[in-house]
Amino acid sequence: MISPDNIVLESETSSKRAALNQLAERLTSLDPDQIMNLVMARERLGSTGIGHGVALPHGRMPGLSEPIIALLRHHQGVDFDAIDGQPVHIVILLLVPDDDDKGHLELLAQLARRLQSDALRQQVMDAADEEAISALFCRS
Repeated sequence: MISPDNIVLESETSSKRAALNQLAERLTSLDPDQIMNLVMARERLGSTGIGHGVALPHGRMPGLSEPIIALLRHHQGVDFDAIDGQPVHIVILLLVPDDDDKGHLELLAQLARRLQSDALRQQVMDAADEEAISALFCRS
């Protein structure tokens, strides 16, 4: 579900925008400016910080043929205007094809449900490398 190439293991960014930009730049096959415009427009509607140290920025992107997911881990935590007011340590960026409303909502709900698990969040924070994090999200 999340390629090891799309994982930022040790982010030290100081803001939501910087964290999102770091993720956008990780997705080298896409235009980072287009990603930033898309996710920042969504963030203006309301923070995607869902609590428990997790944020799920997302959007539908023209030109994609399949969903792309990227993850950023931030040990210190970054202010993401989360609903619980706590810093965010795990940011998962979800981009889906522009015409895929149903798939977008299903993937977003699946990720949100999985990240409600204290154990999964701790495993992400404790993982030694990108491959270990990727493996956590490959499990059914």
